[in-house]
Amino acid sequence: MEAINALFNNLLTIFFSVAVAAAAVFLAWGGFIYMSAAGNPRQIESGKSAIVNAIIGLAIVFSARVIATMVQSALVSS
Repeated sequence: MEAINALFNNLLTIFFSVAVAAAAVFLAWGGFIYMSAAGNPRQIESGKSAIVNAIIGLAIVFSARVIATMVQSALVSS
């Protein structure tokens, strides 16, 4: 059981790291689009949308991490 628990922790850490890195890239990309819009309303909205979507994705990743940790601790304690 301990080996499965360690594997789960490792996979969770890898997934979390990749997801946070992807969110950082999308935040930077959205910021770049927003800053280089030069007054173009369509590009401004595109940049804002990318930033908001990256933040929402990051919130989902953090929520998934919390839920996975709660499920893991419930399975280990039983």
